[in-house]
Amino acid sequence: MLTFKIPEQQHYFTTKEVTAMTGMTKDALRYYEHLGILPDVQRNQYNYRQYSHKNLETLQLIKIFRDLDLDLSLLTPAHLALDGQAKVVAFKQYQQVIRDRIRHLEAIDQLLATKIDYFEHQSIDT
Repeated sequence: MLTFKIPEQQHYFTTKEVTAMTGMTKDALRYYEHLGILPDVQRNQYNYRQYSHKNLETLQLIKIFRDLDLDLSLLTPAHLALDGQAKVVAFKQYQQVIRDRIRHLEAIDQLLATKIDYFEHQSIDT
């Protein structure tokens, strides 16, 4: 699984549930709120954070950006407020970064396969 599964039957999630689900720390969640890339986290009557499905979907995107070393500032409300066509262009750029990395990883994989083949044949010959 690329990120994490959001339980459909539950509407709000505690910080403890979100950290267990996402693998992110409480400090990371607060940091993303502070940056403005995780907006609108509700609070219950005891002032505890209550994360919604929308918040968790945002955290999935944050996790993908972190995994790909993409700039998290691209997820700020100002950047996401771009019109539809600008968002399409931006996400196509992200997609191109991913495709470039895939090609790079495939080249590494091919090199490793060549080395493995070499070493397997070398041990047979000796």
